[in-house]
Amino acid sequence: MKTKRTVPRIESLRVKNYRALRDVELKKITPLTAFLGSNGSGKSTLFDVFAFLSECFTEGMRRAWDKRGRFKELRTRGSDGPIEFELKYREKPKTPIITYHLSIDEGKTGPYVDAEWLQWRRSERGKPFRFLDFQGGAGRVIGGETPDEGEERINEQLNDSSMLAVSTLGQLARHPRVIPN
Repeated sequence: MKTKRTVPRIESLRVKNYRALRDVELKKITPLTAFLGSNGSGKSTLFDVFAFLSECFTEGMRRAWDKRGRFKELRTRGSDGPIEFELKYREKPKTPIITYHLSIDEGKTGPYVDAEWLQWRRSERGKPFRFLDFQGGAGRVIGGETPDEGEERINEQLNDSSMLAVSTLGQLARHPRVIPN
């Protein structure tokens, strides 16, 4: 008997300093959402956010970065600071909202992950806590299927600060909750 795989559903998206999107937040995204606007308002850029993130997860951030012209072409003109993405999603209906945050900056050797974290709230009234928290290729993660705030955090070090922790750690059996869906 086949089990039906549920596709995670994005409920909110925030983007800062990505091309035409200086600081945009979309809340209460529904399964059918339409984007209307004049030419140059950022509709295509919004769709490219998802393509960029998908390529970061599957091909690596550096490749997705280079493909789009690096920081010069990616960061909103006239802005300072890193490019930031924040997605709030549910893995299945009626499960806790998980927040994924990714902040990318560029140094002398190229792009690097400035900050990357996953957090959730185990109950409606519970305090949100991060079960993955990385800066510059180093961080801590709580393993297991249902990470809890009181559980031991495991220190991890990635080989390259341009690697995404969710892509790297999500391939390990001890971190099943960390999956770049």
